Amino acid sequence: MLRKLLYVLTWTPAKMLVRTILSYLGRGWVRVHNAKYVPRRGGVLICPNHVSDADPAAIAVTCPRTTPYFVAKRELFDIKYLGYWFKLWRVLPIQRDSADRAALRRVEELLKAGEAVILFPEGGGNEDAILQPLHAGALLVALRAKVPVVPVALRNTAAVWTYSDVLPHRVDTPRPISVTFGEPLDFSDLWGKPGATEKATQRLTETLAAMLDQPIPIGKPKNRSVEEVTA
Repeated sequence: MLRKLLYVLTWTPAKMLVRTILSYLGRGWVRVHNAKYVPRRGGVLICPNHVSDADPAAIAVTCPRTTPYFVAKRELFDIKYLGYWFKLWRVLPIQRDSADRAALRRVEELLKAGEAVILFPEGGGNEDAILQPLHAGALLVALRAKVPVVPVALRNTAAVWTYSDVLPHRVDTPRPISVTFGEPLDFSDLWGKPGATEKATQRLTETLAAMLDQPIPIGKPKNRSVEEVTA
């Protein structure tokens, strides 16, 4: 009960503060496009590209779902005090670069319960801001939970905080952060069919690449073994 109260009291003010900070760093108010594409109720997996340490904050303050869950790398929970706030603000730990079955099962349960979950399908980001092959686990849980997937294109987050920076910084010329939500991807035609995970992953990859005006990344989806989660 206390944790729920703390969440209610701190989440909205925290979002307002972070959005103001991001706007200051980018020298322009954070821009949001097509938020209408995010279903206001029911399970949905929200999948942004990942190019900066500022990405989680950017999607958190712009997502129209008021109480979404987030998936973040497990190492962040080891940082003093940060782990407590992550748990309070519905952040779920996941072990990157491996088939973290327990974490993916938890995401699947939340989606089936009608929750919105934000998950970066690339796993980690990269310095050159180019879309990378996606983890198959993201689409696996969406298929198993039978929920739509909303692709999200994040732009200019790397301008204020690259992976090589210890802390974010303010840009010299205006480069406001932009968050563009895409139309929900419906994978109902793939439910229960052979190769569904790979086909769904390819669809999401192509959609994100088109939204970002980037080439489709070469390579197979990572962690194909994650299909064993519900085998």
